[in-house]
Amino acid sequence: MITLLLFKNVSLRQGTIGFEAQIDKCLELSEYLYNKIKDREGYEMVFNGKPQHTNVCFWYLPPSIRYMEDNEERKKHLHKVAPVIKARMMEYGTTMVSYQPQGDKVNFFRMVISNPAATFEDIDFLIEEIERLGHDL
Repeated sequence: MITLLLFKNVSLRQGTIGFEAQIDKCLELSEYLYNKIKDREGYEMVFNGKPQHTNVCFWYLPPSIRYMEDNEERKKHLHKVAPVIKARMMEYGTTMVSYQPQGDKVNFFRMVISNPAATFEDIDFLIEEIERLGHDL
């Protein structure tokens, strides 16, 4: 019920076009994040192809495992990376991204962009912050 009220309030203030613009901005930010990390050293996409929604799923690969063979030892180490980085994010209070495993895929970051007030600079900060908080893992 709360969600419906939020959508109703947005619709009353900005109309359908304003609501559409907010969704488009979130999709644009998601695509920006995807484009920034898809070929960036230290990042690996969980799913192939450009996201069709505002969820961007990725792993951060600290330098210690970037060149490891893709085997159980690497997966075991990688499974621990996202939880440690998220704990550090919470400790420093700079940002927060959720993580989860899925099927045979170990913990990965699941960035859901839902705030149209976010900026490209916010996305850049997120990428740099993940690297800063996870470089020593």
